[in-house]
Amino acid sequence: MTEPADPRRFATLVVADPVPLGEAALVAASFLGHSATVEHGMEQLAALADAVDGDDLTSVARHLFVTVGLRGDRANYYDPANSLLPAVLERRRGIPITLAIVAADVARRRGIEANIVGMPGHVLVGDGDPPSRWFDGFDGGRVLDAEGAQAMFEHLHGPRVPFDHRYLSAMSDPFALARMLANFIGICTTNGDAHRLLRAYQLRAVIPGIGQRERAALADALTAVGRYVEAAEVWAEERDRPVGSRSGEAQAAIDRLRANLN
Repeated sequence: MTEPADPRRFATLVVADPVPLGEAALVAASFLGHSATVEHGMEQLAALADAVDGDDLTSVARHLFVTVGLRGDRANYYDPANSLLPAVLERRRGIPITLAIVAADVARRRGIEANIVGMPGHVLVGDGDPPSRWFDGFDGGRVLDAEGAQAMFEHLHGPRVPFDHRYLSAMSDPFALARMLANFIGICTTNGDAHRLLRAYQLRAVIPGIGQRERAALADALTAVGRYVEAAEVWAEERDRPVGSRSGEAQAAIDRLRANLN
């Protein structure tokens, strides 16, 4: 049985400059329980990049979403496999965020600028920062201009939800990985997979700008699998933060956890 990747490797990758998106997503998938090795996934991404016939993002999109046949999994959108990059590469199906990570990683391997665009409700790939065109991997790599992207937003959310052009801006790579993990967390919460839910929170906990805000969720996930001492340690860190933190809530949680240990 393949040993899961060390989450410390993910912690190192997510603060790198630039972030190696594909490698970080592969490490996350391994830690979350996928059996494929990170090295195998890296070889697959390298092979995809080597086969691109062109030097722009259009060529990358055409190769991945037409020639190779990567596409959105409309039939089983909430299948956990769609949030695990090795499974996406094997099955050639995924959700917008994982398909966008593949496209951005492959493009960058070719020296082509590509960014993840976290439009609410649907992730796209942009051709720069700021982007001038957007590619929808879930829909076969369809190319969108600003009007087309706005029309997609309105189709998803209805005409009453205001559109903000900042929705079409590039998001940071760490936040893209956080969004991928958020999808996985939602699935594990729904299906009751407490152990993989905890692992997803452990990964999000090391993402700058994300993890600190989710300390309570991490502590709850530790508690759910009976790791009371570690949960109490997380709450103790929260209690001891500067004034303005949730010290009262943290101490109450520590007291409850100590009761479980008696």
